[in-house]
Amino acid sequence: MKVTLIGYMGSGKTSIGKILSRELKLDFYDLDAILVNDQKNSIYNIFQKKGENNFREIEHLMVKKFLKTHQKYILSVGGGTPCYYNNMDLLNKFSKTFYLKTQSYILFKRLYNEKETRPLIAHLSKKDLFQFIIQHLSKRIFFYEKSYKKIEVHGKSEYKIVEEIVKHLIEL
Repeated sequence: MKVTLIGYMGSGKTSIGKILSRELKLDFYDLDAILVNDQKNSIYNIFQKKGENNFREIEHLMVKKFLKTHQKYILSVGGGTPCYYNNMDLLNKFSKTFYLKTQSYILFKRLYNEKETRPLIAHLSKKDLFQFIIQHLSKRIFFYEKSYKKIEVHGKSEYKIVEEIVKHLIEL
């Protein structure tokens, strides 16, 4: 079984992925952590030193390498991963993708307190952050909607979300 969680930053991909991996007894991988380990540098520093385009190239190579070398897994990818190169097509070809759909105001609440660690939003004021999320999400949703299944996360516990994903996997 191969499962990939996608969604905007702050949608809970890593948290859900860890619980899902325990439930399904599969290894959990976070693409950002794999990239950081491979590059021996933080995502923030890679963005700052090499720029977003270079980061996206490295990220694409990590996606291809991961998909070629892993047989069973739960994978969480960065919010932008599905939106560049042919990453979404690759993820759909090699795994069942689940879009963790999260409302903008919830993303804002989650991201505001951790924005300093996220290179795309670190420089934004509170007002600009909310506007950025709305605009940025509207550009990315096209890719997210290509997922195998969309999971609405609003008002659900992490365990309820995991239960819903497992239900869809059983139906395969």
